[in-house]
Amino acid sequence: MMSCFLTIALLLPGVNVNTLTANLHVETGMAYINQGLYDKAWGEFTTALEITEDAHEAHLGLARIAVINCSWATAEEEYTIYMDLKPHDYQAPLEMSKMLLNLRGRYPDALIYAEAALALAPLNGQCWLVLAGAEGKLGNVEEAITWYTRIIIEDAELADEARVRMGSLLFQNGDLPAAREILLPAAASGMAEAYHILALLYMEQNDNLRAMDSINRYLYIKPNGLWADSARVCLEELSSGNPLNN
Repeated sequence: MMSCFLTIALLLPGVNVNTLTANLHVETGMAYINQGLYDKAWGEFTTALEITEDAHEAHLGLARIAVINCSWATAEEEYTIYMDLKPHDYQAPLEMSKMLLNLRGRYPDALIYAEAALALAPLNGQCWLVLAGAEGKLGNVEEAITWYTRIIIEDAELADEARVRMGSLLFQNGDLPAAREILLPAAASGMAEAYHILALLYMEQNDNLRAMDSINRYLYIKPNGLWADSARVCLEELSSGNPLNN
């Protein structure tokens, strides 16, 4: 398929074949990432950069692979290169912020990149979401809740994810009634993570029946989820009448 496109390109005046070839490698690499074929994706991106340094999106692809591989320093380097080359694209600062939110001690940097992404895409709900996450990690609870609330009101696609994150933040800060209220709609929509937090919340309140129900619902939705093994242990303890200490 690629050779077919190149043959056509050779017949068109003013077409830079190297640029076209590199772009096709980048597109193929992004497709491989979506398919979970990360080694093949890496090969496509490096090939694109060998063809021309102007294959800027290849750096974004390499950064994404580095994040998947937990190679944080490499990811940060590739994101920084891309941001220098494409300063008006919000994707790199957004993804950088998401990455840094998972690294203890980098929360202030995560906020900086979240604000940079927001400045480039002020109406993008993903930017609001990562900014709320950064504010929450830094203990700025009111600011985080303000952003989460905006998402719930204005972005239907991200509303349930915002509810889960806001509910988790409220739970962590001890506001169990508010956490429950915000989580219930997300749970009703089938968000497994909402049931996870609700289970912890009910266990905190010694409401074993609701806790067991929430665990069962979580396991039904995500039987192999991140919390599945510990959920089964908790369920066994609750069923035996000897719940684990929280």
